[in-house]
Amino acid sequence: MKAVVLSIVMIAMVAVNAFAVTEEKTEKPGEPAVANTSISGVIIDEETGEALTGVEVKLNGSDEKTYTDFDGKFVFDGVTPGDYSVKANIISYKPVVRKLKVNTNEMHALNLELGTVGDE
Repeated sequence: MKAVVLSIVMIAMVAVNAFAVTEEKTEKPGEPAVANTSISGVIIDEETGEALTGVEVKLNGSDEKTYTDFDGKFVFDGVTPGDYSVKANIISYKPVVRKLKVNTNEMHALNLELGTVGDE
């Protein structure tokens, strides 16, 4: 039953991401180029080490959120420098929050392990 519910949730999240419209940013002459600042990572099951698909990853301090792909990977590109906390959450797992400071032209790797609810 747990597997069926997780499968339905993951399919719904992938469908939402597939139909999401992204806004293109164009540079105008004389404007500085957008900084190459990003946060990316992989989310795995703490016990098995398996990649977790469909995990909601929020970039607190902004309106940004995404979901992990089938390999457990997520990416936030073009992040404005500042202090953030990244929250990873999915049904049947304990949410994880990590704080980080983002500086201009840095690529941050943030790999997280989620433990199942009930593991003490």
